[in-house]
Amino acid sequence: MTRLFRSRVAVAPCCLALALASTGCDVNLGNGDFSLGLVSGQSTDTWTRSYTVRPGGRFEIVNVNGLVQVEPGAGEAIEIHAERRAKASTDEAAKDLLGRVEMREDVKPEAVRLEAKPPKTFRGGVDIKFFVKVPAGINVVARTVNGGIKLLSVPNDIEASTTNGGVEADQVSGTLRVTTTNGGVRLALRGVGKGGLRAETVNGGVNVELPKDAGANVSARVVNGGLGVDNLQIETIGEQSRRRLEGKLNGGGPPIELGTTNGGIHLTGK
Repeated sequence: MTRLFRSRVAVAPCCLALALASTGCDVNLGNGDFSLGLVSGQSTDTWTRSYTVRPGGRFEIVNVNGLVQVEPGAGEAIEIHAERRAKASTDEAAKDLLGRVEMREDVKPEAVRLEAKPPKTFRGGVDIKFFVKVPAGINVVARTVNGGIKLLSVPNDIEASTTNGGVEADQVSGTLRVTTTNGGVRLALRGVGKGGLRAETVNGGVNVELPKDAGANVSARVVNGGLGVDNLQIETIGEQSRRRLEGKLNGGGPPIELGTTNGGIHLTGK
């Protein structure tokens, strides 16, 4: 059974952008970009690093404006490739702005933390796209504020969070903790990890595709929206409604907990 759902869209950011645009400012919101002011100049560069963390260790990456993409690595090291871009009133000002970006590294044998700290400015801005390759067996934490997170074929246990952006995952199989405020969640699971899946958003939908023979204890709740299930046999538990689902998939297993406030939830078996 499939139910269609709609997400409510906040209009305040659009109003803000229109108001600022009328004053002659250049405003860009979305895709991890944020700029405010007269920005005709631009500067770009790349930043790379390689880290080694013992098996079972932790890697954390924190961004402000821009994408974080995580995929499997071929070797034993964590490989970082960052594409950095600054916008300002002139090319020279953008180059100076880019040079003031801090890339804070905290490196230990059991854990590495990398945080991008762009300077605060009202005329221009900096966005960074991080492309991360990580070996299996490393726990990953990926955070950004204005931008999306993409997880590609990783078996790792991952915690992914963003404020203004979506989270996408393709063919992942580890334990997942996914949160966003203004954005959707689209996850295609190769399997359900031992620790299960928890995915939550406020303004956006949650779409999860998983093997139809997977075992899981499913809990899904919606405030303003609907629930849809396709090609999955879920043995329901307790009272059900168009906004609440509790049940066992193929006899039960790791927990799958899904929630949204303004949006819908859709579960699909493949």
